[in-house]
Amino acid sequence: MNDKQIINALNKYAEKFIKAKNFDVKDFINFMEEKFSSAGYRTPPKIGEKLNVLIIHDAGIGDFVLQSGAIREIRRLYPAANITLVVNIGSVNLAEHCPYVDEVISLKEFGKDFTSMYKTCAEMAQKLLRCRQDICYAFIHRAWTPFLMYMSGARIRIAPPVKEIDDLCFMSKNNAMLKSLDFFATDFVSMFAYNGEHMVDGFLSMIDSALKAPVDNRELEVWYTALDLTAAQNFLEKYSRPIYAVAMGGVEFMKHYPPKKYAKLAEKILIDEPTATFVILGGGNDDLKSAQIFKQTLGEKIFNKHVIDFTNKINFRQLAAILSLCDMYIGNDTGAMHVAAAVKCPVLTPNCFAENLPHRKFDSVRYFCPYHVPSVVAQPKYALDGCKVTKPYDSMGCRVNKPHCITQIEPETLYHGYHLLKVRIADKINTPLYIN
Repeated sequence: MNDKQIINALNKYAEKFIKAKNFDVKDFINFMEEKFSSAGYRTPPKIGEKLNVLIIHDAGIGDFVLQSGAIREIRRLYPAANITLVVNIGSVNLAEHCPYVDEVISLKEFGKDFTSMYKTCAEMAQKLLRCRQDICYAFIHRAWTPFLMYMSGARIRIAPPVKEIDDLCFMSKNNAMLKSLDFFATDFVSMFAYNGEHMVDGFLSMIDSALKAPVDNRELEVWYTALDLTAAQNFLEKYSRPIYAVAMGGVEFMKHYPPKKYAKLAEKILIDEPTATFVILGGGNDDLKSAQIFKQTLGEKIFNKHVIDFTNKINFRQLAAILSLCDMYIGNDTGAMHVAAAVKCPVLTPNCFAENLPHRKFDSVRYFCPYHVPSVVAQPKYALDGCKVTKPYDSMGCRVNKPHCITQIEPETLYHGYHLLKVRIADKINTPLYIN
């Protein structure tokens, strides 16, 4: 039996559960294990054979950057292996120059129903099956990843237990199905039981906690080219310092700090530092609107003199190169913030998570804070109505998918944080300070 026959078996099982209008994980595993065993996918490699290692990361740019150290450590553990990295399409631009992997595959667009998800995983599995994966590390956030991990044919499948995953979205109507997804992995690693204070520790726990392979280098990396850096240097050298990056976007709208308030902060900074330059970073229509509001609030004359607008003009590698040359990142808690921290650009960020809200599994403000870089994080002291709950709430903080609790943070608070950050930079304090 070859990989085509495995795909045929996956498709045959799809016909079965569609007809029955029910998907039974145990039945699926029993059906497919016989096929995988017959095809040799459960046979360990012979001595001297090259290992094939698969890494699946299904979240956004920010989490991908936080995982960069784990990718480096997996290469350290398997120096001669062929390593394939599967990532979201938004992360491909950074991943394609990662020196620790041999191939990068972009995740396809997944449908919102279970059948579409299953068929898309089976389609993606075709390429993975040909590589005869020996080991898969799945950094799971989404419902489809356990399926893709299993359909890849990997003999050893390492993942966190499903009960730790919050975003298994479109299958939430069938809780029994959710609970049984653990059958897809062979080895479980808790990302929260590890004695760490950051999501980076959670990712690295797959190596130093489960595999008993202590990690020496816990720093993050971002992979851009020398050409990206040279282009950024040539462009920014025309502008006066200090140069501050400003990022007003992000996927979760509750994390969006009002652009008018960012502009008011810029006005205050310009009084202290009249030579300052602000570089606006971001992409998409919402970021274009924010940049326009920022411009209108500052006034065209000041904007044209002190602001470089890169909205929708650069990719993530170029963004990383620019951030590596900036004196400070001032912006939302989003992917750009984690890129900034990874390139050691100090961070000033407002956060939507009110100080008085109870935590569910962890303190998400601190678990996803700027990593190993001088930083100041401003929080609202109290949640607004609609977020004042005692039961578990959205793990990202605010429950409302629009600028809400974060709007309570005033420019004066961020301006105070800006001065505090200057001190932390001078004193080389590479930990966050929380203010409100």
